[in-house]
Parts: sequence; C-alpha cells; structure tokens
Amino acid sequence: MSHYRWTPIQPLVVGGLAHGQKAARSREELQSAGAGDAVLWEAVRQIGRELVDVLGDDLDGAQAWRLIETALSDWVQDQASAGRPLPPAPMQRGLARLIFDRRYGLGALQPYLRRDDVENIVVNGHAQTWVTYTDGTKEAGPAVAGSDEELIEWVQLLARRGTTGREFSRANPLLDLALADGVRLAVVHWVSRRPHLALRVHRLIDVTLADLTDRGTLSEPVAWFLRAALRARRNLVVCGEVNTGKTTLVRALANELDPDERIITLESDFELFLDDPQLASRHHDVVAWEARQANSEGAGQIRLQDLVPASLRMNPDRVIVGEARQGELAPMLEVMYSGARGSMCTLHVHRPAHIFNRVIQLGRRAGLGYTPQDLHLMFGLAEPLIIYLERDPATNARFVSEVMEVGPPADGVEPTRNHVFVPGREGRATPAGGHISADLLDELTAAGLDPDLLAQAPGGWS
Repeated sequence: MSHYRWTPIQPLVVGGLAHGQKAARSREELQSAGAGDAVLWEAVRQIGRELVDVLGDDLDGAQAWRLIETALSDWVQDQASAGRPLPPAPMQRGLARLIFDRRYGLGALQPYLRRDDVENIVVNGHAQTWVTYTDGTKEAGPAVAGSDEELIEWVQLLARRGTTGREFSRANPLLDLALADGVRLAVVHWVSRRPHLALRVHRLIDVTLADLTDRGTLSEPVAWFLRAALRARRNLVVCGEVNTGKTTLVRALANELDPDERIITLESDFELFLDDPQLASRHHDVVAWEARQANSEGAGQIRLQDLVPASLRMNPDRVIVGEARQGELAPMLEVMYSGARGSMCTLHVHRPAHIFNRVIQLGRRAGLGYTPQDLHLMFGLAEPLIIYLERDPATNARFVSEVMEVGPPADGVEPTRNHVFVPGREGRATPAGGHISADLLDELTAAGLDPDLLAQAPGGWS
C-alpha cells in the first residue's frame, strides 16, 4: 500500500482534524478561532517576534509548545492589564495552534495538509484562499495573514527555510520552493497587485505501480509492460498536461527499480523525494540535485541543462529529470542514448501527437543551436517509450491513455513511432494489436513480458 506523508507536528496540535473530516469543519474551527480577526493577527505577529530567537529547529515539539503557551499566557495578561479586549477561549486555543503551525508548518493552512484528500491550495492576497480536493471539489479556506505585507514576510521566512535559500523580493518576484512533506510552493508578487501563492500537495510519495493499478491509473497489463520496459532499460518519457499525475507515475516507476541501482535525480524544485529517508529500503544510492536561481545580483544560477551532463560524472545507472522545460531536454536525450540508458523525464504536452513539435519548441526556446532535424535525430536515437497521462475533469481521475514507441527517423525527418497502447473504453490504454518493433518486443520478452498480451486486437481487454 502507498503511504501518505504527514507533517511531524501533527500529534502536538490540540484540536487538529481527524482523518476524513469535512473541510467545512476545518474552516469553522479556524473562523471560530478568529482567523480573520485583527486582534488574532496582531497577537500572532507580536508573540512570533518575541519567540523568534527561542523557537529553534533543535527544539522538540513539546518544548516549543510549552514556550508558546507561556508566551500566550503572558500576552493575555498584558492585554488584560492594559484594558484591551481579551480574545475568547476558543480563539486563544486557535492562536496557540496558529503560532506553532506558522513557525514549524504552514500556519492557517496546516490543518489542510494533515488531510489525505487535499490536492491544491491557492491564496490570492492574505484573506482569500481556495482549497481543491482529490475529487475535484473546490471550497473556500481561511485567511492566512493579517495583511498582504505580513503574508510577504511569512513567504520570505519560508524561502529562508528552504535548502537552497531562495530569495523572494521585488528583484526576484517569482519563487518556486519545495517544502517539507511533499509540498511544492509557487509564489508571485510585484508583477501582480497582490501576492499569490499556489501549493501542490504530493500525497503519494511511497507509491508503486501496483498502487496506481489499484487506484485505476494503470491497468495490470500496462503495469506489466512498464515493469518489463524498466528491466529492459528502455528510456521513458512521461507526458501529459498539468496536474495529470506525471511526477507520481515517475515515482512509481522508480520504486520498481533494483534498490542498489545508483539514481541521480535532477529537478527545478525537489518533488520526487527518492532520497527521502523513509524510502531508504527502496533506494540505497540516490543523488538528488536541485537547480539554483540567481541571486538579486544575477549571480549563482545553476541550470538543469548544466546539471544533466555533470550528472554523468557521478556514475549513475539512471538519470531522472523531474521535468524537461527548456535547455535540459537536448542533453537529457544525449544521456538517454549514450550515457545512462533506462533514464526518465517528464514533459508537458497537450496531445501525444504534439510531442515532436514540443521537442523542437523547447530546443528553440533554449537557444542551443540545434536544427529541427538534429532534435528529431536525437529524440529518435534515444528510442524512448512515451507514456501519456490524462485527467478526467468530471471525476478528477488520472489514467494512462497511450503508450508510444519512438525510434530513429526512417523515411522522413521525424522519428518513427509505433502506438503500442491506444485509448480504448473511457479513454484508457488498451493494446493497439501488435504495433511494436521486433527489437522492442524481443527485449521486453527477454525481460519477462508475455508477448501475447500485446497481440490482442484493440479493446480486447479492459
């Protein structure tokens, strides 16, 4: 079974959400605690500043919680002595929790991260939040700060927590950050009227092809095919639109590999988590690299296209690029056909038929000097299998719809292609009736695949 990642502070939060509770309850709790009240946010700001030097990462949760409760008690007494309004008891309990979560988690959003059905969270300024669930529903969430200025300060604190120490400022108005427990944060401001945040919550960290089969992402025959392709060291390119489950599928594919294989992962922002200590039994030898943005002076940038060729000097068995977006695609293709066969990457593509034009588009965008013919040849020589994912907008379900074999150009400029699996019933992948090269079929058969599985007519099995 797959394992969901939970924040380590969950046991210390008084009144936290239990598994499966409705989102409405989390909002009511936060609202009853005065999440949008100026008094609460003033207390959060004041107590947080008083404790900034004592709430270190070396404290255990119980120690941090006692310090917050003491500081909160002192604040309440000061409020009373000064004749200022006292928050009611529910607000005080919510206040202590919010201060703790703000320092060690994601503040007012933390209750949502403890759930296993929250998928995406977006924040438009300090007071408007929208939460999207795994079933596709979208509901309003709590305010996350007392003002936009406080929201910016909090984002800057999160940026300093990151492993790469990224900067968020007027000079660097775009921030992408991998946070703890499988959360990816993207922030933009100073090119917009208000700060905007988008959080993607990766729930399936320790996931296998069997797990995805149980969830309906794959059929068992497609899973058998992909396992054989991995054993045969075929390169894999996982494609699809945004939010179709590409990274999750790559994690599942990687988790089928021999634990002793040396894997190097290259990402713009850490999302694969193959080096996570909780996955140590699955992967014994992982090197995880993350690109680095330039600082406000324009220095210090490390691009993925610089890391891809450098990865070969680290003796990898396989290289995994989290997402090929620009100049890293061409060196990644070189790795696939001349460096570490059996490597993987993901690629944003609207339709499978567009993948070759997409390769050319990325090559031109990067300004690497390759002609379309060069890129087609590189792509064909890499001989990848293209796995295309789709998302049903009605149910939010993700599934593999096509698998295509790519080979070197033959009669034309573009690489050759064989549609091994094509959309069948409800758009899900079904065999194309034996459309596969003899070389690939021999490799997969030697890797344990039953060739009769691919010989059926389209739609012959579900």
